[in-house]
Amino acid sequence: MKLRRFFLLVVLMPLLLVECGGKDPEGGELPPPSGKDQPTDAPGGDDIDGGSGKEATPLGKDWTSVQIDEGVVYHTFSGVDEITEKYQEVFVIDVDLNNPKYQVKLVYESPRLATSAAFKKRSNAIAAINANYEPKSIYMRVDGKVIYPLENDYISDTGVPNWKSEAAFSISGDSNVSFLWAGSQKKGEVTVAQQKLYYTGLSTETYPNIISSAPMLIYNFNSDYGEKFVDYNKSTTNLSGEDPDKHQRTLHPRTAIALTEKNHLILFCVDGRIKSQGMGARSLTRFLKKWFNPKYALNLDGGGSTTMCVKGQGDNSTHVVNYPCDGNKNYDHTGERTRDAFIMILKK
Repeated sequence: MKLRRFFLLVVLMPLLLVECGGKDPEGGELPPPSGKDQPTDAPGGDDIDGGSGKEATPLGKDWTSVQIDEGVVYHTFSGVDEITEKYQEVFVIDVDLNNPKYQVKLVYESPRLATSAAFKKRSNAIAAINANYEPKSIYMRVDGKVIYPLENDYISDTGVPNWKSEAAFSISGDSNVSFLWAGSQKKGEVTVAQQKLYYTGLSTETYPNIISSAPMLIYNFNSDYGEKFVDYNKSTTNLSGEDPDKHQRTLHPRTAIALTEKNHLILFCVDGRIKSQGMGARSLTRFLKKWFNPKYALNLDGGGSTTMCVKGQGDNSTHVVNYPCDGNKNYDHTGERTRDAFIMILKK
């Protein structure tokens, strides 16, 4: 009898382990619209720092780090990046959201302001980045009120189908953040109407602050989203600058936001067009993965909009740390573009 029990236990033990092991919850992120597939491949094992469970910290040559406040670190990179093999200047704020001292805020300004002007309006601001694409291409909700309802099927008057709202960044409470996915593995497969239905269907109580953007770079540690967004077999010669295969392939200034497994929020800017060369979606994804290994990462508006402010850093008056390039080719902090949406870190 005892022998039979022993053999039964041996047979059932693997099943019990599988059943009890489970998976970590994904923090409330929503699935894509019904019937649309997501990439299922895990991040490649041959990447420098890929995979879950490994918190990366940017240290070593070309990196500097400054403690701005308890739980807030400012990182900068200046040098030749081995991914692009070009000179890059990168500016990063790392905020530990486990620290209750800070609030993540989606800020809307009308009329539009430069990032530094919006930053200086708030005496408790620690850091800020620009956020939104052109208003008619996005969905944005602030404190439960819809600001931009995702109006256009095409980008401005270019005739290019609107690809800029496949994903979104959301904030509830002071620092509960999530990354929403309303796209598909294949660009254009989910229509703007479907995306709009997706965002409007989200509860204002659960998701009072939403700003859509694209492309998603990393989702649940899967970097295929950003690495495969662009069709590198397509010639860009006759493409509009708003075509995603050109827009996200060309090296430009970029702004991004990311979240690590240990609940650190990453605000990220890389300059371009002046001294730093900039990145495309693939190189941006690989850079973030290598140095920060985030669980989620989303590209925001870049180019001439790319701006970061950090309290006590950069320009003494504006706190702009990078070198914005809108209408300015000088290597200084003055080339800001006015925008109407910003993501800020505020001290409570």
